[in-house]
Amino acid sequence: MSNDKLTFVINKYIRSNDPQSVSNITEALVKLVVRNFDKQTVDKLVKIMAESINTRKLYITVSHKVPRSRSQEGYYRKWSRGFAEFCGMTPDEMHNEMLLQTFGTIEVETKFGWRKRPNKRSNNTTKQEFSSLIETLIRTAAEMGFDIPPAHREEDDKEG
Repeated sequence: MSNDKLTFVINKYIRSNDPQSVSNITEALVKLVVRNFDKQTVDKLVKIMAESINTRKLYITVSHKVPRSRSQEGYYRKWSRGFAEFCGMTPDEMHNEMLLQTFGTIEVETKFGWRKRPNKRSNNTTKQEFSSLIETLIRTAAEMGFDIPPAHREEDDKEG
């Protein structure tokens, strides 16, 4: 069986030992992918599913995870860079500090001694988790006398 992985954003969990159910799920998933993804992704899914059917095992785990948006990323980077300059830090140092404050810390022993590391990095955060990072930045900056305007929310665009 292939080690390929695909991620689909759906809000259901699918699991079945019944071969007919697996066939029905396979067909439905392929139709969903054909309507929503590029040809390369469709080909990859068909290959994985064909290999899975031959082994009589098919495990599909799908989760509802909305990745952070580009506008969130741009807003955060712009203002964390400004706040870092205000504090006499590099942008990377500020980003690490915000991660520590938002997601908590773990201590790891290295050859340089004990170091604090964030429990979570920002590369796999959801939109909601990244919003928490932005809120921490705004709150911390305000406490230190650096004003950051409120984040522009995408929902506001849809209402107007």
